[in-house]
Amino acid sequence: MTDQTPLWLIGLLLFAAMFLAYEGGMRLRARIRGRAQGVESGSDDNGQVMAGVLGMLSLLMAFAFSLALNRYEQRRELVITEANAIETLGSRLPLLAPVARDPLGGQLATYAATRVAAGQVGDPQRADALFAKGEAIHNALSAQLLASLPQGPADARTTLLVQAVDAVADVAAERRAARAARLPDLVLALLVLYCFAGAGMLGYTLDRSGARHRLASAVFFALLVFAFLTVLDLDRPRGGAILVPQDELERVAGTLMASQHRP
Repeated sequence: MTDQTPLWLIGLLLFAAMFLAYEGGMRLRARIRGRAQGVESGSDDNGQVMAGVLGMLSLLMAFAFSLALNRYEQRRELVITEANAIETLGSRLPLLAPVARDPLGGQLATYAATRVAAGQVGDPQRADALFAKGEAIHNALSAQLLASLPQGPADARTTLLVQAVDAVADVAAERRAARAARLPDLVLALLVLYCFAGAGMLGYTLDRSGARHRLASAVFFALLVFAFLTVLDLDRPRGGAILVPQDELERVAGTLMASQHRP
C-alpha cells in the first residue's frame, strides 16, 4: 500500500471485504444452526466474543489514530521550525558586506521557494528531486557564506552565521526523515484484520436471532472505513485531504523574494 494508491479505492476494498465477511458469518451461523436441528444455546458467549473483538478494534483504531496524529503534528511543527531557521539566517546576512550579502540573499530566497514546493508536491519522484535541488542550493550557499567570512579566529559574527546556516540544514534533514516515516505495517494489518473479524462476528451473532440489519451494519462498516482512511490520510505527507500547511514557510519565502526586488 503506497502513497499513490487512492484512498477511495482502499476504502472500497475494505468495505467490500467487511460486507463479505458479514455475509459469511451469517451463512456460517445458519449452517451450524441447521446441523444442530434448530437447537440453540441460551448462553451469551457469541455476544461476549463480539464485544471483545469490537473492544480490541476500538483500541487499535485509537492507537493508530494517535500515532498518525502525532506524526502529522511533528511534520507541521517542523515546517514552522524550518521557516524560523530560514528567517533567522536571512536576518543575519546583513552582518556581511553588501557584495557578499546580496548574492546570498538571492540564493536563500530560491532555497525557501524550493522548500515550499517540496512540501506541496504530491509526486514522490518530483518531491525527491526538489529535496535534492534544495540540498544543492544550500550546499552552494553554505560554501559561498564560509568563503565570504574573514579568515582567522572566529568572531561573534562568524559564529552567528555558521550556526544559522547549519540550523537550516539540520531542520531540512529532519523534515525529510519525518516525511519518510510511516505507521508500522503490522499496525495497519492488524486494523484490517480486526475490521474483517469484527464484521464476520457481527454477522454470526445477529443471525442467531434472525435479525440481519444489513443497512445498519453497512453504516457501521462505512464509519469504520472512514476512521481507517482518516488514519491513512494523516499518515500520508503527500496527497489526500489532510495536508500539512506551508503557510509560515510561504510567508518567509515571499518576504525573502520581496527583499530581493527592493532598490
